[in-house]
Amino acid sequence: MNFIQPTLLSALAIPTTLLLMTSCGEKPSQAPPARPPQAVIVATVEQKTVPIYVENVAQTEANATVEIRARVQGFLMDAPFKEGGYVKKGDLLFQIDPKPYQAAVDQAQANVTKADATLGRANADVDRIKPLVEQRAISQQELDNAIATAKVAEADLLAARAGLTTAQLELGYTTMRAPFDGLIGARQVDVGNFVGNTADTTLLATISTTDPMRATFHVAEANYLRYQRRFMGDEAAAEEHSAAMAFDLILSDGSTYAHKGKFDFAERALDARAGTLKLVVTFPNPELLLRPGQFARVRAMPEERPDAILVPQRAVITTQSAQSVMVVGEGNKVEVRPIKTSTRFQDQWIVTTGLKAGEKVIIEGLQKAAPGIVVNPMDPPPDEAPAAEPAKPSATPAAEEAPSAK
Repeated sequence: MNFIQPTLLSALAIPTTLLLMTSCGEKPSQAPPARPPQAVIVATVEQKTVPIYVENVAQTEANATVEIRARVQGFLMDAPFKEGGYVKKGDLLFQIDPKPYQAAVDQAQANVTKADATLGRANADVDRIKPLVEQRAISQQELDNAIATAKVAEADLLAARAGLTTAQLELGYTTMRAPFDGLIGARQVDVGNFVGNTADTTLLATISTTDPMRATFHVAEANYLRYQRRFMGDEAAAEEHSAAMAFDLILSDGSTYAHKGKFDFAERALDARAGTLKLVVTFPNPELLLRPGQFARVRAMPEERPDAILVPQRAVITTQSAQSVMVVGEGNKVEVRPIKTSTRFQDQWIVTTGLKAGEKVIIEGLQKAAPGIVVNPMDPPPDEAPAAEPAKPSATPAAEEAPSAK
């Protein structure tokens, strides 16, 4: 047991040494000083009247589109237009070999001449026989036969004229001209091919108008009903509101189209599968920048929201379906406040419940804040202060409005 004794003596010596050091005037270490409140950037909740913009995905389409089809059979002899170019009303687009149809017209014209001559002879026979019947030189039966022959000749003349009209129409179908000023697509059949030999006739090309251009989009049934109830019983006010609305077209490159659009019409019925109503807006297209089939976004301002409560979007904390903000209240204490929002205005949310004008909300330093702690609120730097600019709606607005469906 002697080998344990030095270890025990050393263990007993340690507290004795500490006791001696304490009695000699050594002071214990002091607690660290309290940390200052964390600095956070805050913004003031605003209240003002704001315009409510809505955006919808749209697609452009021509006012009128016509398929040029072969209505008669024949070899395609000419197609003098430039594919993908602009044509004027009356420009020659396609020419089918007209010689067989010109021959048919000549034949029909000869039939008309022959029938006309036959009718003239039959009428002359009737005029010659009538006096003889009155003189009882010939029988009444012969007069009846002459009259019947004249009526048959008259019917033959009508049939010959109808045949001539048909032949002339078919001859006219060999020449196809532009029905209006517009943009024509590619040739579907090359010159030299035989066309018009199918049941639904042969598609040769498609032409569409270019100015003005339509933009079509769809709004939800609920928003259509909300709009209709707003003007229910006042058709004049609904029409006036629709006519006064100006539409912007946001192109695929993010630029705003130079010309404003006007409401054209709403579709007769809703799409039963999607539950949406189709609206059509018309845009001038003098520079021919728009073409059918382009995708864009239509933006409009259907209403203004008076005394709207606005909070910066970056102050809003979203967890699942709930929204909240951190409010700096009395004594600079942080409070978590649940809120509800409706739609966006510029870089702010429009708040329906939970906030009032003048309150301070944290927009930077949210990770430093917690409910109940004291913070040091600071205003945002001047270069981050919101600038006055046109309203920028969200890409997926919470509220849309449909112009009058009437």
